[in-house]
Amino acid sequence: MAINSFYSEVELKELGLKSCGKNVLISKKCSIYDAENISVGSNVRIDDFCILSGKIEIGNYVHISPYCALHGKAGIKIGDFCGISSRGTIYSVSDDFSGEFMISPMVPYELTNVKKAKVTLNNYVQLGANTVVLPGVVFGEGSVTGACTLILKNTKEWTINAGIPAREISDRKKNIIELSKKIKDFQS
Repeated sequence: MAINSFYSEVELKELGLKSCGKNVLISKKCSIYDAENISVGSNVRIDDFCILSGKIEIGNYVHISPYCALHGKAGIKIGDFCGISSRGTIYSVSDDFSGEFMISPMVPYELTNVKKAKVTLNNYVQLGANTVVLPGVVFGEGSVTGACTLILKNTKEWTINAGIPAREISDRKKNIIELSKKIKDFQS
C-alpha cells in the first residue's frame, strides 16, 4: 500500500492555515511555522523539506520546489503563476553583518540591527535554483532569475536577471500571459 506524501484535504484543514484554496499539495515533510499567518491559494504545490515561517501569502498556480525556505516575519507575497526552484530562499528579515551589532535571535533585540521589509513576487515571477532574496525586494511582473542569483534590489517587469549580485541580462517574452488564460480549457 502506497503512502501519500502530501497532506489530504482534512489534514490541510488541521494545519490551521489562515486560508487554503482547492487542489493544494503540501508535502508532509514541509515545516510550517505560524500557520495561522499563512494563506495558500488554489493549484499550489509545496514540495519536501521546505520551510514556511511568518506572514506568507501564496497566490494561485504556484510551485515551491524542494528545500526552499520562506522566512516571512516581515511578510512575503507570492502572486499567481509563480515558482521558486530548488533551494530558493527568501528573507523578509536580515541581520546587520557589519560588526557594529550582534547577530542572533538569542541575544537581546536592542543589541541587533535587524532589517525588516516585505518581499513581493508579482504574477509570473520565477526564481531559479539557489536564488537568495533579501528583505524589501519587489519583483516586477514576469521577471525571472537565473540559478545561483543574489537579489538585493527590485527587478523590472519582464526581465531576466542573474549573478551575484543580480544584474539584468535581457528582456523576457510575455507569451505566458495568453497561455495562462487558456488554463480553464484544460480543466474538467
